Amino acid sequence: MTENKSLQTYKKAEVVKQIKSQIVSVKTSYDLVRLDDIMIADETSKEIVAEMILELNEFSNLSRKMSGPQIIETVNMLLDEYSGLSLQEYQVFFNRIKKGEFGQLYESMDGIKIMTFMKEFYADMVKSYHEFKDEDHQQIKRVESHRDL
Repeated sequence: MTENKSLQTYKKAEVVKQIKSQIVSVKTSYDLVRLDDIMIADETSKEIVAEMILELNEFSNLSRKMSGPQIIETVNMLLDEYSGLSLQEYQVFFNRIKKGEFGQLYESMDGIKIMTFMKEFYADMVKSYHEFKDEDHQQIKRVESHRDL
């Protein structure tokens, strides 16, 4: 079976089933299981993210959609550059694209747009993470100062 045919026939239910079997629990939005921390085969990770791009391709009413080779190359670039993201974070990312939160796609979609959107998404995540940690640190300080009174 060719990789393109495999990507096209991969069922969403199978993706969800695999994700659920790999992820035991999520304590907070910052305590997610990372792709590089779980034992999903590299090809399975690629198929899952490729399915997300295929869904975006189908969801969008674009005149020029991504081809199989473009999807494969984009998946490889995403997983190489952002391997620390969880599957949930990838799903949130693609849902945000569908909502238009990174701007309009206009007539076409390609790997460059997806990588640009991911750069913005990742920067927002890092900023949110640091704000979360700073707030947590401030809360600890408040509790400790209360105890000292």
